[in-house]
This record gives sequence, structure tokens and C-alpha cells, in this order.
Amino acid sequence: MPRQDYFDILIVIVSLFALFRGGPPERMCAIAFAVADLLTIAALPAQALRWHHEEPGVLVVDMALLAFLVWLSLRSSRWWPLVLAGMQLDTVVVHSVRLVAPDTLPIAYLNGTALWSYPMVLLLAAGTWRHRCRLSAYGEDRAWKRDAAGIGKRDQNRSTI
Repeated sequence: MPRQDYFDILIVIVSLFALFRGGPPERMCAIAFAVADLLTIAALPAQALRWHHEEPGVLVVDMALLAFLVWLSLRSSRWWPLVLAGMQLDTVVVHSVRLVAPDTLPIAYLNGTALWSYPMVLLLAAGTWRHRCRLSAYGEDRAWKRDAAGIGKRDQNRSTI
């Protein structure tokens, strides 16, 4: 079985766990991971040509996922989205290395872009598990930073003049 199949099985299991047992940040991240996985598969060319040159479709997907993870890390009260954003940044940097050094071996390019995939999915599982622990211990788990909903909005108690 190819390693992509193992990854797809893992992402389905963890995404279902996050969707049904996680809070809003975990659910949003699970959906983003599943969509990014499907878009990455769709963006790849025929098997014989993969990773022999820059993969612009995969780069776009990776950059979109990075932007989402940065947004999530700024808005959520969780620590793990920031770590995920850092891991995803490493993946995007690998694409730029391929642009700078086009003689990079295809297997090195493939492995560099896939390096953080498994740890990222496992970190989502750990974040979901910690969410469940906080719910059990405290009865609640605030998903968003206090000021996240009010950024850019006027204070309702102040005059608009």
C-alpha cells in the first residue's frame, strides 16, 4: 500500500475524531486538512511526472493551508494551531528551495513537502484529546480569544460621535 493511502486513512480517522469530539478550532482544522489533502491529490500530475519539477498546484494548496493556520492561531485560544502553522511554513519553504535549487532530487522534494504531514495530523488528534480533557475537568473550554470576535468592531458602550 502506498504511503499516500496510509496518510489518507490517518487523516480520515483523525478528522472524524476532531469533527465529532473537538471544539470549533479542531473541527475547522479537520475540514481544512481534509480539503487540503484532496486538493493536493487533484493538483498532482501523472505519477511518472510527479516531483520532477516545481509543483505549483501543491504550492498554492500549501500556502492556502498556511494562511488558514496562521489565521486560526491568531483567533483561537489553543496553542497547537501556532505549532501547525510553523510546520506548514516549513513545508512552504521546501517549495522555495526547489525553485532556488532545481537540481534537487525528486524524492528529496517529495519527502521535504511530506515531512510534517503526519506530525501535523497527530498534533490535531492531540489537540482534540486535550480539548476533551479540559471539558471533563472544567466543564467548558473556550475556543476563541476574548477579543477575537471584536477585532475591528466598535465598542457598543462608546458613543459613535
